[in-house]
Amino acid sequence: MEKKSLSLYLWLFKVNFFISAFTFGGGYVVIPMIRKYFVTEKHLFSEDELMDMAAIAQSSPGAIAINLAVLAGYRTAGFSGAVVSGISSVTPPFLILSVISSCYQVFRDLPIVAAVLKGMEAAVGALIVDIVADMGAAVLKEKKPFFACLMPAAFAGSFLFGVNVMVLLLLCTGACLVYYYAANRSRGLKPAAAKADRPFKRPVPAPVRAEHSGYHPFNNSVSGMSVSDGHPRRARKDRKGGSV
Repeated sequence: MEKKSLSLYLWLFKVNFFISAFTFGGGYVVIPMIRKYFVTEKHLFSEDELMDMAAIAQSSPGAIAINLAVLAGYRTAGFSGAVVSGISSVTPPFLILSVISSCYQVFRDLPIVAAVLKGMEAAVGALIVDIVADMGAAVLKEKKPFFACLMPAAFAGSFLFGVNVMVLLLLCTGACLVYYYAANRSRGLKPAAAKADRPFKRPVPAPVRAEHSGYHPFNNSVSGMSVSDGHPRRARKDRKGGSV
């Protein structure tokens, strides 16, 4: 068990270190990499959980890539997994920025560096389009008109009207809370309303069937016993003599 845990922590450190060192362009680019290693290859959690973690990472303070790596590590191996993922995600940028900052002027004036950055921008744009397509497909897969309308409304608010991202997140979160509250309330009131509208039916008692116990409502004897004295022989003598 300890060997398996150690190998899992080493795998978390290696994967998050690799993702952090070789992905450029912001936190959204990390999502396809985490999907590849955590969802497709290892099946540690589902793609719907990944989309939920991406939303939480975006709405939380800090870098999206590090937040998402911490959430994925926590989902995989608990608090210790979150610590390992956070350290392995922070280490590559820290080392790279430490080297670049010492000779920033040289890097900034090199034409080859500018060309490399332009190529990275194109690749990052393509990856973000892929992420948007996947997230949009996941929303439309639920077949709920509310979420299908909320997605283009949020895009229009950001792109056309320049609404702040945090304001959009708060508005969308509040709208979703109101939607779920109304849906759960209506779902909970439907059975009660149906039960109240149902007419009352008086229960019909089951017919009582007389068993062969020797008792008959029009006979004063039980199993050959006379009611008067309760003796079977005396009852037979009474019948022979014509008396009851």
